[in-house]
Amino acid sequence: MEFVETHGHLDDDAFANDLPQVIVAARAAGVRQFINIGYEPESWSRSLALADLYPDVSYALGMHPNSADRWTNDSAAELEHLLNTTSPVAIGETGLDYFREWVDRSSQRAAFRDQLELGRQFSLPVVLHMRGDVEEEIVTTLADFADVRVVFHSFDGSPELRDFALRRGDIFGFGGLMTRAGSSQLRETLRSVPLEFVVLETDAPYLVPKGVKDRRNTSANLPLIAAAVAELFELSIEQVAERTTANAMNVFALRPVAAAGASQ
Repeated sequence: MEFVETHGHLDDDAFANDLPQVIVAARAAGVRQFINIGYEPESWSRSLALADLYPDVSYALGMHPNSADRWTNDSAAELEHLLNTTSPVAIGETGLDYFREWVDRSSQRAAFRDQLELGRQFSLPVVLHMRGDVEEEIVTTLADFADVRVVFHSFDGSPELRDFALRRGDIFGFGGLMTRAGSSQLRETLRSVPLEFVVLETDAPYLVPKGVKDRRNTSANLPLIAAAVAELFELSIEQVAERTTANAMNVFALRPVAAAGASQ
């Protein structure tokens, strides 16, 4: 079985001491490609460096809503320059976070809309982060961007948002959150999402799936998430792996890469 890790933070400090071993372990678990999420300027440079070092690592570049106070003319120009001169597979993660509210809402809204415009301009999918009471605003905003495909990172929305996203042809990221004991309602919502709209993610080092004792999540846990999806959809894990990998390759326009060396 082969998997694509569509949302990880391999440049996080949690992996500062053993990233090569973490990547090797994920490869051994069947992960064939990784997408690192560059969520603010420092992470952009780290993501580019990772892609230079590891041929199976691609990257998204964007400004997280909790960093949206850093969305200025200069940072927007820097991101646009990178979109023109490097090879990101998506924009993001961006969106709205009214749960933490580390950044004022007007700044979040402006950064979100601007990055959706970049998704339109560069014909790239946009990775969406949403927390808090934001569904109505997300729907209203996305209604202005019918031509921009969105990947709902760790989808945790209502049945109404699910149906809205399906009408748009958007993609649902399934991760550790949907495996947890307290997520029974979320699983019922996700059960109606056709598998052709699903990609797998860990959000490593965050959102550890059920049954993992280590508080640090890694991409090697992707098969556990695939197993939970297989149980939800009453399919084999092989079917889930095959379909979600094909989805990820298509949505992010990933190119097959040669098998990476064990220590690379």
